Amino acid sequence: MATKFAVVKKPIHFFKIILPQILHQEKLMLPIKFVKKYGEGLEKAICLKTPNGEDWKIKLVKSDGKIWFEKGWKEFEEYHSLSHGHLLVFKYETTFHFEVRIFDMTATEITYPFKRVDVNNEEDCRASQKRKAYSSFEIGSTSSVKVGKMQKLKQVNATLERAKEFKTYNPSFVLVMGASYVEHHFVLNIPSNYGKTHFDMDKKRGNMYFQVSNSEKVWPAKYGIRMHYKGQIKFELIAGWMKFSKDNNLKVGDVCNFELILRTNMTFLVHIFRKTNEVNTNCSTSQSRIH
Repeated sequence: MATKFAVVKKPIHFFKIILPQILHQEKLMLPIKFVKKYGEGLEKAICLKTPNGEDWKIKLVKSDGKIWFEKGWKEFEEYHSLSHGHLLVFKYETTFHFEVRIFDMTATEITYPFKRVDVNNEEDCRASQKRKAYSSFEIGSTSSVKVGKMQKLKQVNATLERAKEFKTYNPSFVLVMGASYVEHHFVLNIPSNYGKTHFDMDKKRGNMYFQVSNSEKVWPAKYGIRMHYKGQIKFELIAGWMKFSKDNNLKVGDVCNFELILRTNMTFLVHIFRKTNEVNTNCSTSQSRIH
């Protein structure tokens, strides 16, 4: 058996395509060839790392020469909205550590969700790996600065969860406000999958409008569609967002749920979730069907 915490001499890659039966089983079987060659040395639990810095503790189940990612996989699957046709590329580096990249049906890498804060998961991964924490916000640090940053991350994570759980009648997408959205540049990126579904792909530029609950004011804006790195399509707000952001006092860490309430002229009702508030006065479930 391999030495505990052994490092693979040369990183090994394999991929898995998400199929309906995988979604139904809520576990992922590792390739048979990989298991035959490396399965004996794998630990009972591994850490799965995504490009946004997340560490996920996944427990393995071994039976009849097969190995599955099981306990913890369902949460990973749901958090990254995995669906039929997604392609996952794994990089096996040590007996307890894998890296993974996720590609959607367009064969382009997804935009990973905002980094969550899961103290227990991070501590478990750090303890098992016996390595430097991947995050600058080190758990257990006595530094008041680091503790303050951790508290802020927890606030943002809680705000994001409220925004995701908020029910809208019409198609919507959720964005966490970063510094480039509300402090400088003021160029907002619309999720590619949402844009391809709800925007007119024949138009490279167009008008869109924003509203907030309990207000009749309308903020005009302009969007642009362009090809990006490796053929990825980008949907960007190129004008008007700064005015909306400043008028509504958006801050870094706030979360906005953009609900498309009028398709004919691309009008969005923006539900704003403040990082520091338990309840947001701008949030109310839309009762009108999209036109």
